[in-house]
Amino acid sequence: MTDTANHQALHGAVVEVLEKMFFIDAGDEAGDAPVSDTALTDLGVFVQVAFHGDPPGVFHMSLARDVATRIAADFLGLDADSVTAEQVNDVAKELANMICGAVLSRLESRATLRLSTPDLVDGDAAVLPGTVCAVETGSGILTARIAMEKRECSPTAKSAS
Repeated sequence: MTDTANHQALHGAVVEVLEKMFFIDAGDEAGDAPVSDTALTDLGVFVQVAFHGDPPGVFHMSLARDVATRIAADFLGLDADSVTAEQVNDVAKELANMICGAVLSRLESRATLRLSTPDLVDGDAAVLPGTVCAVETGSGILTARIAMEKRECSPTAKSAS
């Protein structure tokens, strides 16, 4: 797949999950979010989902803590002041899991892939090579990144039998 195709699949998956599962009208792409910015690195929520199969890879999602809190509050139907840090982290992990699954379905619909349990990681781990998409959520930027290793073998064509 080309980087353009990967980017289109990633952007489409982010927008689809935000709109259909979180009822967030995802805006236009915001360009690269400042992942290395001290404020985001210190106050951000960073989630990693590794996937195994052919091809293996890793998905990262990052967003500022206040953005993650707003998304969690809206998703849980709670006031932002009453959402716990654990709830914010759990919703962020679920959001990352949904986006990762959606983008992999778009990119590798015939591949058998196993997703790891989403994990919180530190901000430095969220900077990796690969395809990047940053989207405005209405309360801040969500950045998604996916890096896939080279395919070990070619996908098989479906037989006519």
